[in-house]
Amino acid sequence: MNFLDHIKYGALTVTLPLYLISRGIDVGEIGLILSLLPLAFLLMRVVSSVFADVVGVKPFFVANTVFHTITNVIFLVAKTPLQFGIGKISEGVTGAFFWAVDRTAIMARAHVKKYLSMMSAVRAFAAALGLIGAGLLIEYVSFESVFLGLIGLGIVGIIISLTLRNRGATMHKLDWKSLLKAGRKQKDFWQVAIAAMMLNMPFLLLFTFLLPVMMDIEMGMDYLEIAVMLTAFYASIGLGGLLSAKMNLDEDKLLIFQMLAIPMIMFLPVSGTYFTIVLALAGFGLGVCFGINEGMVGYFLEKGKGMSSRIATLFGPYNVAAFIVLAGAGFALEAFGSEPLFVFCSVLLAGFVFLARKITNDYEGKKGVMDYRPHKGIPQTQIRE
Repeated sequence: MNFLDHIKYGALTVTLPLYLISRGIDVGEIGLILSLLPLAFLLMRVVSSVFADVVGVKPFFVANTVFHTITNVIFLVAKTPLQFGIGKISEGVTGAFFWAVDRTAIMARAHVKKYLSMMSAVRAFAAALGLIGAGLLIEYVSFESVFLGLIGLGIVGIIISLTLRNRGATMHKLDWKSLLKAGRKQKDFWQVAIAAMMLNMPFLLLFTFLLPVMMDIEMGMDYLEIAVMLTAFYASIGLGGLLSAKMNLDEDKLLIFQMLAIPMIMFLPVSGTYFTIVLALAGFGLGVCFGINEGMVGYFLEKGKGMSSRIATLFGPYNVAAFIVLAGAGFALEAFGSEPLFVFCSVLLAGFVFLARKITNDYEGKKGVMDYRPHKGIPQTQIRE
């Protein structure tokens, strides 16, 4: 499910901004359209996560694949910014269903934080495949062929999701208060939430907006070249994620790779003939950071109730920030150019590296942080408060 979801994610990420530009929609409007996704995502994920703690993960994987299919039908027939906005709202709902339960499903099978990092790498390589596949279709067939292909993948996903074993149900009735139960140590929990925001925000800006727009409008690359560049970027992220898992999330050994990404992102718009190398190095450093981030998330997926809602709360600040920043990114790009936005991404990533190191050091050697056995799904009649 992770592999299929991110093939679709990678394909849409490269296709939609370029499609909107090709249809004459200006950069400011594109930013507004893209900003609708995190808003819809946040609202639906909060609701979904609470229900997932009661009904388990399977219904939400099924809903994810159904809404993915609907989303691409909307994009296929959309003509106006409003119609594309509706499609982005549907895409946000699609992602909300997936992320409401994905980490819960992984950790419900085996509560090993390294597995989260490994799955992060799986998603990265899948997205890279989606990117290059979409680029080839755009270049040699049409934009519409990408949406048709994704509709087909959505149908395959529906079939596969129906075969999943249901896991992750830890409560027998809805508990909205679980959204506020952030963990035993509120300060630590919110530090991880802020760190996740500082990492995911620059990635979102780079991957979904800044890079495809810059390569198209400022660098004059054709569609296939853009897809190849983004594929290299995401494949580098996957390699960084694998390295972080291979090195058991050792912050001291991985710090140099995390730090490498900060100047690389800043230099992207002025890298000239070295653009490909700088982009790959930035992606590799981001991948290592994502591995560290997944390990930190694992600290708070403790045994018991409300795992899905706890994750939703953890990523709440990021989703709010994503809506605000994307809504203004297009207008900022028109007013100031791309360089200040790349600097903004570098500053955020530097904040993540600093905060992640503090969090990891705080937990280093603590007994019992990740010590419980997995729950594999509890029959509703056996769940006790």
